[in-house]
Amino acid sequence: MPAFSPTAAALEGFRVIRREPKAVLVWAALWVVVLSMISLIKAVTGNVASLNAPSHRSSMEILKSFGPLAAVLVPALLALSVVTTAAVYRAVLRPHEKSWFFMRLGMDEVRLGVMTAIASVLVLVLGGVPASVLLFLLNPILAAVPTFARYIAIGGAVVTVALEIWIAVRLSLIAVETFAEKRFHLTAYWPLARGYFWRLLWAYILVGLEFLAFLLISFLAVLLFGVVQGWIGDPQGADILRRGLLLGMAGVLAAFAAILLVIPSILVSACQAYAFRAFADDSPTVYGMSWADVPSED
Repeated sequence: MPAFSPTAAALEGFRVIRREPKAVLVWAALWVVVLSMISLIKAVTGNVASLNAPSHRSSMEILKSFGPLAAVLVPALLALSVVTTAAVYRAVLRPHEKSWFFMRLGMDEVRLGVMTAIASVLVLVLGGVPASVLLFLLNPILAAVPTFARYIAIGGAVVTVALEIWIAVRLSLIAVETFAEKRFHLTAYWPLARGYFWRLLWAYILVGLEFLAFLLISFLAVLLFGVVQGWIGDPQGADILRRGLLLGMAGVLAAFAAILLVIPSILVSACQAYAFRAFADDSPTVYGMSWADVPSED
């Protein structure tokens, strides 16, 4: 395995799309089905207009608009996200497991789901710890030299952000490492990216730039969608033809939303899988064997 290349890692997602176009279409189609069902529910309840919800509405407010159905909707979306993420990891790390377009419902997905849930909770619970610790350490200085409080606060904010970025990058491969090792390899999570921080950060920055280009194209598509929707008019009181067109547009919107979800997910997940493959091959003392020697569950 050649030395880790941030550029190659950032472009791995495009290579997956080029190598496995049918699989990518199937992943997107699954999201289209789920999102179309959501759109249909909103349409049947006479809430088609809310599909184009104002940007100021929070995710929680949107979920609450589904009422009791949200209890089913959230787990379904999380499960689909885990399945498609694992499929991308599998396409990069185990390209021979092509059956079912790399998708499974097995222990790989269970472990990945558990790790994702735990990581999400830890981020919510411990996300403010670095800032709290730094504030505790700086309090005596702030009390001693209050005239410099503003500059100390700015410096503290910069240090806090830098520390959180460092921790996030160092631990960003937990999910793919759990997937690839087929276990919760707790002692290997932190050492894996040692010595690779700057190159891994640069890979994520490049992926972020890919996001920006993708979002720009998406923004133009949304503008076009808005123009068409304005031409059709308000669904309230619309005739059958226009209501049919609105339902059709709900499907188009679902397909577009699926693309917005799937493509960025592929870019990030493939980048992480590429990075893990490179780092693990360079860390025999951590693993004691090549990660590629882990037996397949097929």
